[in-house]
Amino acid sequence: MTIELHNFNHTTSSAEMWQKLTPEARQRLQTLRRNLRGVTLDLWGTILADHPAPIDTVVFSAQRQNFLGEELRQHGYDKTADEVKAAYKHAWEYFDQLWFQQIAFGAEDGVIAMLKFLQAELPAESLAGVIDFFENLNTPPPLLDGVQEGVQQLAQKYPLALISDTAWTPGRVLRRILAHYDLLKCFRVLVFSGEVGHTKPHPEMFKRALAGIGVEAGQCLHIGDIQRTDVAGAKAMGMAAAWIHRPEYAGNAQENHSPDLAVTGVGQLAQVLLHSEGSL
Repeated sequence: MTIELHNFNHTTSSAEMWQKLTPEARQRLQTLRRNLRGVTLDLWGTILADHPAPIDTVVFSAQRQNFLGEELRQHGYDKTADEVKAAYKHAWEYFDQLWFQQIAFGAEDGVIAMLKFLQAELPAESLAGVIDFFENLNTPPPLLDGVQEGVQQLAQKYPLALISDTAWTPGRVLRRILAHYDLLKCFRVLVFSGEVGHTKPHPEMFKRALAGIGVEAGQCLHIGDIQRTDVAGAKAMGMAAAWIHRPEYAGNAQENHSPDLAVTGVGQLAQVLLHSEGSL
């Protein structure tokens, strides 16, 4: 049974929330809190906003395409904007294929997929420049509501690990973004798919996080927004799972993998885990 906390809005006090829970839900939540020794967190859709796509992200996608188009023109390829856009879409489809096979994807994979789609080649130096441009975000994506305070509060009580699937933007850039928001120091270890070679729900992603914080799976909770990767991966490892309530992902209804908690976000999870026992 999932403890449904997402139905409570941000104005609901901890005491009110506690009173409205069933006795069974209270007992299960108290047991989870007593056993908890560490927390792992997803990144996109949990800490950083990804839906709807921030306007800066949309603009940068166009900039990536324009940059590649210009590089191709400089090397004798006359590709239209629509052709490059189709290649970019193809690269995302390739990402999805790898993602569902639990195989990591990086900017180099994406750029090479685009070039193959366009039947084009670039010299090594030019290719490296395109990959570097694709990897670096001009503007940090925004934090979701309540994340900064929630993560900082959780870090005061629990060792934290980040477990993130990556696409175009690699871990080295994402570390800078977390530092920009004063969150990098909150994590004992950061696990990025591009550095591991696998994506969630592959067990290696969770094993590295647990090893990094020195906590057994049965004493750890993972929070994320995708049931197939975050909830299923954590549960398969024997961890507790908190799902950020998001009924649809990428336009499709999410399958149910029985999370222990359903919450509105990291802020609410921190409220639930850190408030004094008895009044929640």
